[in-house]
Amino acid sequence: MPHCDNCGAYTYLPFSCSYCGGNYCGKCRLPPNHRCINLDRWEGKPRPPYPTRRWDNSERHHRTKRRHYPETNHKESETQHEEREETHEKRNTRKKVHIRIQNLLNLKNLTILSIILISIGLFSQQYLTTQYAEIFKDVIVVGVLGLIIAYFIYALKCWGANSQISAVLMITIPLLAYFFSTTKIPVSTNIAVYILIQFCYYAIISVIFLFVCNKIKVGFDRYISKSKSHTHWYFLPNTTYSLLGIVLISFLLVNYGSISLFSDNTATITHSLQHINTPSHTTPNANVPLPTTTVQNPQIIPTLQPEIVKNIENSANSVMPSPPTIDQQTLERRVHELINQQRKGQGLSLLSFDQTLAGIARKHSEDMAKNNYFSHDNLRGLGPTERGNQVGYSCYKNYGSYYTTGIAENIFQNNLYTSTTYYNGIPVHAWSSLEEIAQSTVNGWMTSPGHRRNILTSTYDREGIGVAISADDKVYITEDFC
Repeated sequence: MPHCDNCGAYTYLPFSCSYCGGNYCGKCRLPPNHRCINLDRWEGKPRPPYPTRRWDNSERHHRTKRRHYPETNHKESETQHEEREETHEKRNTRKKVHIRIQNLLNLKNLTILSIILISIGLFSQQYLTTQYAEIFKDVIVVGVLGLIIAYFIYALKCWGANSQISAVLMITIPLLAYFFSTTKIPVSTNIAVYILIQFCYYAIISVIFLFVCNKIKVGFDRYISKSKSHTHWYFLPNTTYSLLGIVLISFLLVNYGSISLFSDNTATITHSLQHINTPSHTTPNANVPLPTTTVQNPQIIPTLQPEIVKNIENSANSVMPSPPTIDQQTLERRVHELINQQRKGQGLSLLSFDQTLAGIARKHSEDMAKNNYFSHDNLRGLGPTERGNQVGYSCYKNYGSYYTTGIAENIFQNNLYTSTTYYNGIPVHAWSSLEEIAQSTVNGWMTSPGHRRNILTSTYDREGIGVAISADDKVYITEDFC
């Protein structure tokens, strides 16, 4: 589609210059906005944009009022003519570059660039050395922020295109997913009512936020950029893109929160829905007589006396294994020994046990056990390096051609028991020993590529391990490297 040679707008072009041949929109009608190299030759008044029409009631047709403009013979030197042509070409070149830049800055290109940055960061962290791990982590953060910005702009365009419901859902659902990844659902409450209240709360916040941002955008276009176009009126939201965006942004926000907590909340919701959909057993009405049946050769069903049942329960309790007593410092030392066994098998130097690193790791494990979350970043958004800086611990290593800084970390969530069996409604747990917990933790780390890379990094020379046990028998283990 042709664009205006003055402002670059892609629209209908009703005006053209008879000297330079340029095409112009209604906002850039000439003069005075138009400047061409032969404007000095034009002494008369410019031709009006539309011919002046006069209606003849008798003949029922319009007549065009023609105007004659005097011809002028104004001469200019060839040097001035060339200078004017060069100036005109430079202006056209700058305008074309500006138009190309505007065409590149769109939602599609921003989304593609963000996905490329995230892919580069993930690939580099997975397969390259840890020398530039912090840089690649920042690349991932920049890509995620760009993706979130593109997603929000798309939702804002949906709001401006009179698709307010789609825009509100695009903001509300990811916020609700992030809420479930950071907050535990109370078990004693009505799950359906609780979810409905939270959904309405975030929907109201989304409506207010989108309304304010749309007003700011309209005011910016009207009073600052002086733009009177309403291209968002012709914007049609794509349902497929909207659904993909909701899923992707929700996944990123859940990953930023706590995946384990989100899984627990999802299981709680699923269990509640199954309980609601389970048909209830109806009790017969006492006023309606029950049908009587005659049974030949009735069998006598033996019943146990309450004293016998109580004795059975007491014997079951005596047979049930009691929960083991896990010494946390002993478990920390055992995990440290197993880690050094893995490094020794690969021909690497053994790690020393750093008490300061162990204190940083132990404090993080206790925080996760207390607040029921599982993440490298605590609830204040502090990672292992920032938590180390709080206590004055800095891990800096200079290797001559390069240097490394920061604390690497592995975390693991284990349990004091592996399974639960119910005997007459009484739960019996299969408790794990200290050795089994340590072995399963190290084996879990070694089967994960990222955790295995931290354990087998040759530049690390010390580590600290912290263990904490929660009230629901979960074992949180944190391992910090330097």
